[in-house]
Amino acid sequence: MREFQAKELPEFPEATTESIRLIQENIERIVSEDIKDFTYQAFSEVDPRFWVAPASSTGKYHPAEDNGEGGLVRHVVKAEAVVEQFARRDGFTQRELDIAISAILLHDTCKNGVVWESKNTDYSHGIIAAKWLEKFELNDPGAKGEIINAVRYHMGQWSYAVSPYEDRPYSKQEMANNLSEVIRALHPSRVERAVQDADYWSSRQSMSFFPGVSVEIHHDL
Repeated sequence: MREFQAKELPEFPEATTESIRLIQENIERIVSEDIKDFTYQAFSEVDPRFWVAPASSTGKYHPAEDNGEGGLVRHVVKAEAVVEQFARRDGFTQRELDIAISAILLHDTCKNGVVWESKNTDYSHGIIAAKWLEKFELNDPGAKGEIINAVRYHMGQWSYAVSPYEDRPYSKQEMANNLSEVIRALHPSRVERAVQDADYWSSRQSMSFFPGVSVEIHHDL
């Protein structure tokens, strides 16, 4: 397993260790070296708060094991396990599986923005991450485009161009942009569909699990 240097977060000098280990293990499941390198590049520059953040900023969503310090990484690891099963069922090629693994690992890297200045989820984080990922090198433009699109549209019908939860009037253009984003997300490629479904099912409160670890089950209210 190769090493990579994550950005340091002075106030959490040790808290990132387990999160980094979990992500590294899952990146190493990617067989294609170019896609693996692309994924490592991105994680080397992710905001340090990604490693310690909970999956739900309010604590109202996700199973219990996805919340608390490092919960977002645990959610990502769970989603990777699920995406592999979708890929197996649908007969993905190894290249398709590698693209799907990269996308699911990267899908929430900008959940609170490129720079995490707020503890609250930015509901346009699919677009934010897609634009951020453009700067990393992957010489196969088709594969890069598939990863970026799967990240961009990972929330399916909840994909937003502008957050719908801001307390302000929205322009016609903003509403049109949101509609366009949703319409595109509802017509996914099969890699995009695998990423959407893996993110959705792994985040349900009644789908409480962690790969290889026994956890207490908490059902949806």
